[in-house]
Amino acid sequence: MQEHPYFQTTKVSIFAHRGQATPTENTLEAFILALAAGADYLETDVRTTKDQIAILFHDKTVKRLTGLDKNIAELTWAEVKSLKLDGGGTITSLEEALTSLPQARFNLDLKDRESVKTAVNVIEAHKAHSRVLVSSFSNGRRNAALKLFTLPVATSASASTVIKIWLLVVLRAPQSLINKALQNIGALQIPRSQSFMRLDSKRFIHSVLASGTQIHYWTINSPEEMLELTRLGASGIVTDVPELAVQTLRKA
Repeated sequence: MQEHPYFQTTKVSIFAHRGQATPTENTLEAFILALAAGADYLETDVRTTKDQIAILFHDKTVKRLTGLDKNIAELTWAEVKSLKLDGGGTITSLEEALTSLPQARFNLDLKDRESVKTAVNVIEAHKAHSRVLVSSFSNGRRNAALKLFTLPVATSASASTVIKIWLLVVLRAPQSLINKALQNIGALQIPRSQSFMRLDSKRFIHSVLASGTQIHYWTINSPEEMLELTRLGASGIVTDVPELAVQTLRKA
């Protein structure tokens, strides 16, 4: 469990996955549309350019969205910013996003080692500690980032912790052990299943929530699944279609 203002809400949270698909994922334009649709949080990814600028981009290369077969780490910020995205919009930096959307709350997935330092530096410079969640599939990157902050930021569990919790639940370990494993973890951000692991069982959800830790499921795009997971106890839904999620969970 982690006490942090980022998590203070009385409703099921709606996270716009990479902003949304249009005009292009992870662009400022997509973030603005997601917020206008009613999303509570903007889920996005951080990578770092050759000249050490933290940008919001999922893939290691820009090929999928631009056709150019180049790694982000091989390009300068000026080169990245000049790229034309297939769906429209331009790649944005973390600094641009924080300053352009001063009320928005961001869910940041650190995709590479360089982004540990560059993302922390931007968040520190803008005193954005209360409106970001910083995490990574890599527990090493997650922990390295958290150690650099001068004030606490929200965080979610890395993959290794999710596996540990699943094992504890399957083995019917005492709740005290689950609580200990989730100490200083604000949320589990997970799919419904991963390989052989079911992560949406009543026992699993109950055990996590009993520790005071939230559960956010990704990537949920059908109204039926959104409602089902909410009834099971999900604290948040990560979705490509925030407008549909708002319609389903706020206006049903």
